[in-house]
Amino acid sequence: MRVRSLAALICQRIARLLSFAVSVLGLLSLAWTDLRPDTVVVDLFFILPVLSFPVTLLSFRWLRWSAALQWVLALGYLATYSLLDWRTCAELGYCEGVLPVVLTTLTSWQVQILFAVAIVNLPLLWLNRKPRPVVEEESQREAGNTLA
Repeated sequence: MRVRSLAALICQRIARLLSFAVSVLGLLSLAWTDLRPDTVVVDLFFILPVLSFPVTLLSFRWLRWSAALQWVLALGYLATYSLLDWRTCAELGYCEGVLPVVLTTLTSWQVQILFAVAIVNLPLLWLNRKPRPVVEEESQREAGNTLA
Protein backbone atom coordinates (compact mmCIF):
# COMPACT_ATOMS: atom_id res chain seq x y z
CA MET A 1 0.00 0.00 0.00
CA ARG A 2 1.40 3.35 -1.00
CA VAL A 3 1.87 6.19 1.45
CA ARG A 4 -0.66 8.32 -0.39
CA SER A 5 -3.43 5.73 -0.19
CA LEU A 6 -2.60 5.00 3.44
CA ALA A 7 -2.81 8.71 4.33
CA ALA A 8 -6.13 8.97 2.47
CA LEU A 9 -7.46 5.98 4.39
CA ILE A 10 -6.40 7.52 7.70
CA CYS A 11 -8.03 10.85 6.82
CA GLN A 12 -11.24 9.06 5.82
CA ARG A 13 -11.37 7.12 9.08
CA ILE A 14 -10.74 10.22 11.18
CA ALA A 15 -13.39 12.23 9.31
CA ARG A 16 -15.98 9.48 9.62
CA LEU A 17 -15.26 8.88 13.29
CA LEU A 18 -15.44 12.57 14.17
CA SER A 19 -18.60 13.15 12.14
CA PHE A 20 -20.27 10.13 13.73
CA ALA A 21 -19.37 11.45 17.19
CA VAL A 22 -20.75 14.90 16.33
CA SER A 23 -23.99 13.36 15.04
CA VAL A 24 -24.48 11.22 18.14
CA LEU A 25 -23.74 14.14 20.47
CA GLY A 26 -26.21 16.28 18.51
CA LEU A 27 -28.90 13.66 19.01
CA LEU A 28 -28.08 13.29 22.71
CA SER A 29 -28.16 17.02 23.35
CA LEU A 30 -31.60 17.19 21.76
CA ALA A 31 -32.99 15.26 24.73
CA TRP A 32 -31.98 17.94 27.27
CA THR A 33 -33.08 21.07 25.49
CA ASP A 34 -36.12 23.27 25.80
CA LEU A 35 -37.47 23.49 22.26
CA ARG A 36 -40.12 26.13 22.97
CA PRO A 37 -38.17 29.37 22.35
CA ASP A 38 -37.23 30.31 18.80
CA THR A 39 -37.68 26.88 17.31
CA VAL A 40 -35.98 27.62 13.96
CA VAL A 41 -32.62 28.50 15.51
CA VAL A 42 -32.81 25.72 18.08
CA ASP A 43 -33.78 23.20 15.39
CA LEU A 44 -30.80 24.27 13.28
CA PHE A 45 -28.60 23.95 16.36
CA PHE A 46 -29.47 20.23 16.49
CA ILE A 47 -30.00 19.41 12.82
CA LEU A 48 -26.64 20.71 11.57
CA PRO A 49 -24.44 18.46 13.75
CA VAL A 50 -26.70 15.46 13.16
CA LEU A 51 -26.29 15.90 9.39
CA SER A 52 -22.50 15.63 9.68
CA PHE A 53 -22.39 11.84 9.47
CA PRO A 54 -24.83 11.48 6.55
CA VAL A 55 -22.85 14.14 4.67
CA THR A 56 -19.65 12.21 5.38
CA LEU A 57 -21.28 9.10 3.94
CA LEU A 58 -21.65 11.05 0.69
CA SER A 59 -17.87 10.90 0.40
CA PHE A 60 -18.13 7.30 -0.79
CA ARG A 61 -19.60 8.59 -4.03
CA TRP A 62 -19.05 12.39 -4.20
CA LEU A 63 -16.03 13.49 -2.18
CA ARG A 64 -16.03 17.10 -3.38
CA TRP A 65 -19.69 17.62 -2.50
CA SER A 66 -19.17 16.01 0.87
CA ALA A 67 -16.19 18.25 1.66
CA ALA A 68 -18.06 21.38 0.56
CA LEU A 69 -21.14 20.46 2.59
CA GLN A 70 -18.98 19.81 5.66
CA TRP A 71 -17.75 23.41 5.42
CA VAL A 72 -21.34 24.64 5.02
CA LEU A 73 -22.35 22.64 8.10
CA ALA A 74 -19.41 23.94 10.15
CA LEU A 75 -20.00 27.58 9.21
CA GLY A 76 -23.76 27.25 9.64
CA TYR A 77 -23.30 25.67 13.06
CA LEU A 78 -20.91 28.44 14.08
CA ALA A 79 -23.48 31.06 13.05
CA THR A 80 -26.36 29.26 14.77
CA TYR A 81 -24.41 28.60 17.97
CA SER A 82 -23.18 32.22 18.01
CA LEU A 83 -26.75 33.45 17.62
CA LEU A 84 -27.86 31.36 20.58
CA ASP A 85 -24.87 32.55 22.62
CA TRP A 86 -25.66 36.15 21.68
CA ARG A 87 -29.26 35.73 22.74
CA THR A 88 -28.19 34.29 26.10
CA CYS A 89 -25.61 36.96 26.86
CA ALA A 90 -27.98 39.73 25.73
CA GLU A 91 -30.66 38.49 28.12
CA LEU A 92 -28.15 38.38 30.96
CA GLY A 93 -26.51 41.67 29.96
CA TYR A 94 -22.85 40.70 29.64
CA CYS A 95 -22.32 40.93 25.86
CA GLU A 96 -19.24 42.87 24.78
CA GLY A 97 -19.88 42.68 21.04
CA VAL A 98 -20.49 40.33 18.18
CA LEU A 99 -16.88 39.37 17.49
CA PRO A 100 -16.09 38.29 21.09
CA VAL A 101 -19.24 36.16 21.11
CA VAL A 102 -18.30 34.49 17.81
CA LEU A 103 -14.71 33.92 18.97
CA THR A 104 -15.93 32.47 22.26
CA THR A 105 -18.29 30.20 20.36
CA LEU A 106 -15.42 29.14 18.10
CA THR A 107 -13.57 27.82 21.15
CA SER A 108 -16.37 25.39 22.07
CA TRP A 109 -15.52 21.77 21.44
CA GLN A 110 -18.67 21.11 19.37
CA VAL A 111 -17.74 23.78 16.84
CA GLN A 112 -14.11 22.70 16.84
CA ILE A 113 -15.03 19.08 16.05
CA LEU A 114 -17.23 20.16 13.13
CA PHE A 115 -14.41 22.31 11.79
CA ALA A 116 -11.98 19.42 12.32
CA VAL A 117 -14.16 17.21 10.11
CA ALA A 118 -14.18 19.90 7.43
CA ILE A 119 -10.42 20.43 7.71
CA VAL A 120 -9.64 16.69 7.51
CA ASN A 121 -11.60 16.56 4.25
CA LEU A 122 -9.20 19.04 2.59
CA PRO A 123 -6.14 16.76 2.49
CA LEU A 124 -8.49 13.94 1.54
CA LEU A 125 -9.44 15.86 -1.59
CA TRP A 126 -5.78 16.31 -2.45
CA LEU A 127 -4.87 12.70 -1.70
CA ASN A 128 -7.73 11.28 -3.79
CA ARG A 129 -7.14 13.40 -6.86
CA LYS A 130 -6.28 11.59 -10.02
CA PRO A 131 -2.72 12.15 -11.27
CA ARG A 132 -2.20 13.60 -14.70
CA PRO A 133 -1.36 11.10 -17.37
CA VAL A 134 2.35 11.09 -18.12
CA VAL A 135 1.78 9.87 -21.67
CA GLU A 136 0.56 13.27 -22.85
CA GLU A 137 3.63 15.06 -21.52
CA GLU A 138 5.97 12.57 -23.21
CA SER A 139 4.15 12.86 -26.56
CA GLN A 140 4.39 16.66 -26.36
CA ARG A 141 8.13 16.44 -25.69
CA GLU A 142 8.57 14.08 -28.65
CA ALA A 143 6.58 16.44 -30.88
CA GLY A 144 8.84 19.29 -29.77
CA ASN A 145 11.95 17.22 -30.53
CA THR A 146 10.80 16.40 -34.04
CA LEU A 147 10.34 20.09 -34.86
CA ALA A 148 13.80 21.04 -33.69
